[in-house]
Amino acid sequence: MDIENQPNVHSSQPNKVVQRARLLNASPAIVVDRLKASHWRFENVVIPKIEQSFVGLMKIFPDNPSLAVLFKVFIKFELAMRFHISIEEDIIFKEYLSQNSKENASDSISHEDEEPFLSEIIYLLKKEKCSVNPFCRILIQQLEKFELELEEHAWIEENIIYKKIREQRK
Repeated sequence: MDIENQPNVHSSQPNKVVQRARLLNASPAIVVDRLKASHWRFENVVIPKIEQSFVGLMKIFPDNPSLAVLFKVFIKFELAMRFHISIEEDIIFKEYLSQNSKENASDSISHEDEEPFLSEIIYLLKKEKCSVNPFCRILIQQLEKFELELEEHAWIEENIIYKKIREQRK
């Protein structure tokens, strides 16, 4: 087997810079559709899988109260995220798509005040004795991947949607 002639499976996937450039030049409807699809995926696929991993881990380690506390922090994050999504979809995306500025609207649309729930959960899980357990490692990987996806999602919102709305309001 010739390693040098193996196809690179990653070369067919556009990198982050290419994806961002495409979105910067995409129509508002395409950008909003992409973000709404991400919202749906977060709420209906990613979060339920993480919840399932937490519940499974708590069953394996019933004597570890820290896991239940971290799970409750995750649930708090989930509730805050659902509220954030509803504001975006019901107000911000509609303003962006209409291309009409709301002169009396708040200029404080940003992700800057978001609490770093996932970072804290990941950090604390890594300090737990159960962190060497394969099921805990899977949970940590799920959380880390979700955090990266959220960072990219927030970049799109900040640099495309929120930026355009701020410009319209001036």
